[in-house]
Amino acid sequence: MLLKRPQHRKFEYQPRYYSPEKDPGEKFKHKMEAERRSHQRKRRPVFLWAALFLIIVYVYLYLSGAFR
Repeated sequence: MLLKRPQHRKFEYQPRYYSPEKDPGEKFKHKMEAERRSHQRKRRPVFLWAALFLIIVYVYLYLSGAFR
């Protein structure tokens, strides 16, 4: 509190010879994003099917007299 804390140095680095097509990090990043999107789409129907299954079981048990 009594002394001023040093700040980190800020700099802007612009690479001279950069080709995004050849960068393996960019390819990996795009691959992981695509995989994440595909998993997000697949997860939703599982919850819908589970809810539908639970509703069917509930209706079956209600009609069979288990909840009366």
